[in-house]
Amino acid sequence: MKIAFFVNAFPMMSEAFIANSAAALMDRGHSVDIYGIGNVDPTGLSVKALEGHALDKRTVNLRWPKACIARFTGLPVALGSIARKNGIVSLARLRPDIYRRSIGDLSAFYQASGFEAGGEYDILHCQFATLAESVIKHRKAGFLKGNIVVNFRGYDITETVKQVGAHVYDHIWPEATSYIANCDYFRRRAIALGCPEDRIGVIGSGIRLENFPFSPANTIESGPLKFLMVGRLIERKGFHIAIRAIAQFARDSSKPIKVDIVGDGPMRQELESLADDMGLAGAVNFHGARDHAAIADLIRQTDIFLAPSMTSAIGGQDAPVNTLKEAMAMGRPVIGTHHGGIPELVIEGETGALAAEGNVDSLCDAIKRLTANRSNWPALTHRARMKVEAMYALGSCTNQLIRHYEDSLTWAASHPIPQIETV
Repeated sequence: MKIAFFVNAFPMMSEAFIANSAAALMDRGHSVDIYGIGNVDPTGLSVKALEGHALDKRTVNLRWPKACIARFTGLPVALGSIARKNGIVSLARLRPDIYRRSIGDLSAFYQASGFEAGGEYDILHCQFATLAESVIKHRKAGFLKGNIVVNFRGYDITETVKQVGAHVYDHIWPEATSYIANCDYFRRRAIALGCPEDRIGVIGSGIRLENFPFSPANTIESGPLKFLMVGRLIERKGFHIAIRAIAQFARDSSKPIKVDIVGDGPMRQELESLADDMGLAGAVNFHGARDHAAIADLIRQTDIFLAPSMTSAIGGQDAPVNTLKEAMAMGRPVIGTHHGGIPELVIEGETGALAAEGNVDSLCDAIKRLTANRSNWPALTHRARMKVEAMYALGSCTNQLIRHYEDSLTWAASHPIPQIETV
C-alpha cells in the first residue's frame, strides 16, 4: 500500500510512536510519506535506531510565515510549486467554497505546494483528528487522493472538544473511511460525538520491546527509594501532584528518596519551586528532554515509575502513557491514576497501583501500598510485562493497523464518497 501520514510536524521527540509505526510499515513493504502540516517546528527523532530508515527523506514539513505580509510575499513561490507539480490549470482548484478560512489565511496554498504530484495514496492517515479538516479539503480539491483514516490520540478528543464543542468533528463523519482510537476510553468518547461505531477500532501506539528488555526491579531495600516521571511539564501530567505526594510519603516514612523528572514545558520553573517548598530541592533532578536511550537508562536505575496524569483545566486527558508502557516492559513497578485510558493498562494489584487523579493523599497511599509489598514486585512486574506485550508490541500493533487499512479499502470500494468536480 501507498500511505501518507499527516502530523503537525515530524519528527517530534514526544511522538516516537509515529516514527515507529512508519518504519514498521516500511519494513513490511509498504510505502510511507510523512507530511507535517501544522506549521510548527520538529523537535527531533527520539529513536536513534530508526535513523537507518531515512524517514527524513520521506518527510515534508510544510511551513509558512506567521506574519500576513510575509505570507503574501512568499505566495508566488507556493503557487509556482503547485503549478509545476499539477499543471497551471490546477490553481483553479484552490476555491474559496472548498477551503474557506484556509484560503483567507493562505495556509491552503502553502500546504498544497508540498504534496507530491497527483497526491495519490491508498491511505491518507490523519494521525491526529484535528488535521483531518485540512486533508479533507485537499482531497476535495484534488491535490490528494485516497481513503482517509482518522486517529484519536489525546488532545484532539479531549482539549479540542472542550474548546470547540461536541460538534467539532461533524464534518469528518461523512468524509472519512474509518477511524482509530489509541484506547477504548477514547473510542467511546468518539462514538459519543457521532463517530460511526462500526468503523472505529482500537489500536494502541506500539513500542519496540527489544529496546526495553525485561530486567526485574530490585526487591532489596538499599539506598534511597528512586522515583521517575517522564513527560511534558504541563498540568495534565500531574507532576505537581506527585511532588507533593512524594514529599508527604517521605515525611511519613522517613525513607530517603530520589526523584528524576524528564521533560520540558511551561511548568518547569513552577515545579522546581514546588520541589524547594516541599523540602525536596536536593532530592529532585530535572533532566529536561531526553531521547529514548537516555530514558531507558533512567528506567533501569529507578525503583518506581509514576504516571500521575490528571484532567487539566482545559479538558486534556491521556491514553495509556507511552513511557508507562516502557517502564512496565522493563520490569519496573508503576503507579498510574484512574484517568483516561491508563486503567486499561495499569490494574490495581495486578500490573501496578492506581490512585485517584489529582489527589495527593490517594497517590501517597498508592506509593505506600507498593513499597509495603516489595516481595510481590517480581510477580507484579512479570504480569505487567505480559500485559504490555499483549497490548503494545509493535509487530502486533502493525498487524492490526495493516488489517484496519485493508478493511477500510474494502469498505470504501462499496461506499464511494462523492467528490467535488475539479479542473
